[in-house]
Amino acid sequence: MQDWQQQDFAALDAAWLHLAGRAGFTDSSIRRRAYIERPRGHSKTSDTAVQVCWILLAARSAVSGLAAAADREQAQLIYDAIKRLARLNGSLCGDLTFTQHQIRNRRTMSRIDIISSDVASSWGQLPDFVICDELCHWTKQDLWNSLVSSAAKKPDCALTVLTNAGIGRGWQWDVREHARTHPAWHFSTLDGPQAPWITDEWLDEQRALLPPNVFERLWMNRWQHSDGEFVSLAEAEACRDSSLAPQQQGRPGISYVATIDYAEKHDLTVGCVCHYEECRVMVDRMDVVRPTPHKPTPVTWVESWIHRTATAFHDVCFVVDPYQLVGLIQQLEHQYDIRRFEFAAGQGNHRLTLCLRQLILHRQVAWYPGCGTIETERSRDDLETELASLLVHESAGGRLRLDHLRDGIHHDDRSFTLGAACLHLLEGHVSPATFEITGPLPGGGFAW
Repeated sequence: MQDWQQQDFAALDAAWLHLAGRAGFTDSSIRRRAYIERPRGHSKTSDTAVQVCWILLAARSAVSGLAAAADREQAQLIYDAIKRLARLNGSLCGDLTFTQHQIRNRRTMSRIDIISSDVASSWGQLPDFVICDELCHWTKQDLWNSLVSSAAKKPDCALTVLTNAGIGRGWQWDVREHARTHPAWHFSTLDGPQAPWITDEWLDEQRALLPPNVFERLWMNRWQHSDGEFVSLAEAEACRDSSLAPQQQGRPGISYVATIDYAEKHDLTVGCVCHYEECRVMVDRMDVVRPTPHKPTPVTWVESWIHRTATAFHDVCFVVDPYQLVGLIQQLEHQYDIRRFEFAAGQGNHRLTLCLRQLILHRQVAWYPGCGTIETERSRDDLETELASLLVHESAGGRLRLDHLRDGIHHDDRSFTLGAACLHLLEGHVSPATFEITGPLPGGGFAW
């Protein structure tokens, strides 16, 4: 056990022992509120599982608790950690039974229910203990409001917040600062990785894979003021290859990937053709259409683009969003090789974000000068300026997501089509001999 683990356990022992009906503590010596902020991989969930396991087994009368997280996937981690402890310590934990979203002591009827922000039943609960997991990822304050008010209904209720550092100065920051300054709370935070099982090699890899602000937040445990940039303009411009030019047709022996992102009225419609050559993803052409208030982009443009591209590049597969152009896809999929990719889906977007960023940083993707240029009132609007304007958001489950400023000026369509093409080439069309994918990494994505 590390010193910082020992300190957190010791600070909470009195509350757990009192809740279990054990004598020896006065109310003035008990802290029933705890805020524990640690970097990723520092046993937040596992340490909490030990304490929950103990109270379920040791309480002399039935107690009930709630473990809450932003979504079911995150909430399931505590459930799985307790179940793993019970499996490894069968002689100690034989009274515990596991059903969906609940763990119960069959002898004493003590229990914990696993809930998330999509469960409205958190209101009206009278818990004896509450665990709030990864509070910095909770997008809505409603669940926190219901749980902290429920914890106040019972004077002996223990409330523990587990979290990584967060983003911004919203309500989660206010909770943190209240816990840090209020004497009734045990507050602990770790500045940077301190667990001996987190190696320098692992950190170096994470530093290389993740955007700087995400690495700082997850592994250095430092709050960020806002979402971070995807790449800088200089990093994007470094992938411009002046020897390249837009291609009108494909070459024999080369397999191509064509990606399409369609928007009728408000966003750009983009068609992008790429192939893999000489350890780089090469952009052969990027065609962009910008709608106007009086001239939306017709579906026929996409249909014509697919026909022209299939004729010019021969060995080509098309990657499309299954929620766009459903009728056109069904019409053409028997004629051409069409693959479906959910551009905006969580895991797909996460993989796309990591893949495209790594290729740009390592200059393993290249495009011709002026790639993706459209005429605007601004001095410059092309693929490179779009990439430099993107933000990286992090979801409740730790997945990364590309996004753009919602100002009616910036877009992300060119970046998504390029990213989807890169991902498709690397995951399905590049042999391990030329581009080895060594992942997957925890939470998704790949290392190479």
